[in-house]
Amino acid sequence: MAKAKTPTATATPILPKALDSQLTKALGLVGSKHYAEAMEIFKTLVGPAKEVGNLALQRTLHNYLVVCEQRITKSAKSALGPEGDAQWLLNKRDSLGALALLEKSIKAAPTSGILQFLKATAHAQLGDAEAAAEALNRSMLLNGDLLHLYRLETDFDSVRNMAPFAAIERS
Repeated sequence: MAKAKTPTATATPILPKALDSQLTKALGLVGSKHYAEAMEIFKTLVGPAKEVGNLALQRTLHNYLVVCEQRITKSAKSALGPEGDAQWLLNKRDSLGALALLEKSIKAAPTSGILQFLKATAHAQLGDAEAAAEALNRSMLLNGDLLHLYRLETDFDSVRNMAPFAAIERS
């Protein structure tokens, strides 16, 4: 009996070697704050990334293009918007920075439930249960669906069982 040959698997490269070195070069340029040069290289890599079907690389290139564009224009307005910027600060555990940003943003958009929710999250990170519950109640008056987000958000775990949250926990 003849033994069946098994096909040998060949690894498909994420990008051809020449393009991989271009990506490395572009990342180095971002690190050295040469955003315009890096942006041009990232633009040339978008097509090949699509050709090989690498969605993660496509998203990464898109994100770097956005960052380079922001750095080049030195735009004061973030591409993430106030919600995204506040979430980024909260994820870094910069609760005070998030609160400062949120106070300004809430003045500009007082009917935004998500901004109030993020303010509540910042207060919860700081352990200020009273202020957190007050902002959370305001957020839920503006958008009742935020109750579900509150129940999932682990930043509230340290204050969830405190007196100001008793009514919220019963709802």
